[in-house]
Amino acid sequence: MLVGIGMINGCASVPKEAGFSDVQKLIEQRIGRQVHWNQGTPEDVKVTEVIQSMLKQELTLDAAVQIALLNNRSLQATYEGLGIAQADVVQAGLLRNPTFGASFRFPDKTVGGHRSTNTEFSVVQDFLDLLVLPLRKKVASAQFEQAKLRVGNAIMNLAAEVRSAYYALQADEQTLEMRRTVVQATEAAIDIATRQHDAGTLKTLDFANQQGFHDQAKLDMTRTDIQIVVDLERLNRLMGLWGADTTWKLPGRLPELSADEIPLEHLESLAVSRRLDLAAARQETLVVSHALSLTRKYRYFYVFDVGVDTEHDVADNVNLTGPNLTIELPIFDQRQAEIARLEAQLRQSQQRLSSLAIDIRSEIREIRDRLLAARNVVKYYHDVVLPLRKRIVDESQLYYNGMLIGVYELLFAKQNQINAGREYIEALRDYWIARSDLERAVGGRLTVTEETTQPPAKLTEQPATQPSELPNHIHH
Repeated sequence: MLVGIGMINGCASVPKEAGFSDVQKLIEQRIGRQVHWNQGTPEDVKVTEVIQSMLKQELTLDAAVQIALLNNRSLQATYEGLGIAQADVVQAGLLRNPTFGASFRFPDKTVGGHRSTNTEFSVVQDFLDLLVLPLRKKVASAQFEQAKLRVGNAIMNLAAEVRSAYYALQADEQTLEMRRTVVQATEAAIDIATRQHDAGTLKTLDFANQQGFHDQAKLDMTRTDIQIVVDLERLNRLMGLWGADTTWKLPGRLPELSADEIPLEHLESLAVSRRLDLAAARQETLVVSHALSLTRKYRYFYVFDVGVDTEHDVADNVNLTGPNLTIELPIFDQRQAEIARLEAQLRQSQQRLSSLAIDIRSEIREIRDRLLAARNVVKYYHDVVLPLRKRIVDESQLYYNGMLIGVYELLFAKQNQINAGREYIEALRDYWIARSDLERAVGGRLTVTEETTQPPAKLTEQPATQPSELPNHIHH
């Protein structure tokens, strides 16, 4: 009977899907994006076609996030953790293979005119394996759920990182435009200053100052060029792109502030209920608790073998068959060290869980305040600083036309206006990055509608060129 059970369990197979559909549903619900596990299937080719289609168009934020979730190799490697955890679940449900033993003893003399060989056979199965099987599967199943939560959290973190990199690159490109304008303005000033200096109407000190302004403007533009390369390659890495696929183009402008802000009430409790890393930490505590319960329950019966022995008695020419029982005597090792280790691990996981919950609440408060401050800064630039700088330029132009100020004062006013525009872009970038960080910290999308507390509706299918929607046939 024991041998039969072992053979039946030995036929178990490891599902290739490994719970990935649960992760897909979770991510679609949280951020409205789709994920795909590349496992060498025909769907992989279709996913590649979708990515190529998105890269041929202007790369929107949604497209960048979707490409990263489909194409990032590190994320694909993370998915394999699901296969490992699934294999552990299958392994936990298998009985250990029975042990077959045989011995042959040869007589040194003839008995009853015959020289018969003494033979003995045995089949032994670890009986305790049957008893611990349910608890062992419980531990492995809890670990599997933890693996799915960790994979989901990795996906969420990657999406947030892509959004931040995207906003940073957009701001870089807008800043570069303004830096070029400043360089052009200072270059015009240098041309005028050179002619005036050569004519003897401009002091050497004033000419040197104009030259310094121009040189500094060129250095600032070069630094922005370098930063664009850094942020561009960062986004390429996140999207898993190389070669000809890196020739995509971004829209030219950061989005302006929306009229309504995302809801900022009850974010701490919302994050505690939605954060996948916190859920994974809870699951880890559950795993250790199950392992501790298993060890405590069977601490005195760690080895408990049951089987059958059969021996041929040469003298009487008969076969002797009967049960075989082997029990480990817990004299020295009563699993006290293993229990102590698991108890310490349980306390450790509980403290880590508590610490993470506290950190999440603090992180939410920090990002929320940063978001509000960034929004106020953007609004102040938009409503006060930029109109003021424009008014100064307009007045300076009138004064210049009336020959009440010189060209340098007019160019200086224009340069200050451009610098204020650059600072506005940086403030706008900081706002959108803070908003993305807040959604990551909360554990999903935040909108101005009921979607904050209710799961979003299932996405409707759109053409493959739309990054927010991929054809159903790429689902694993």
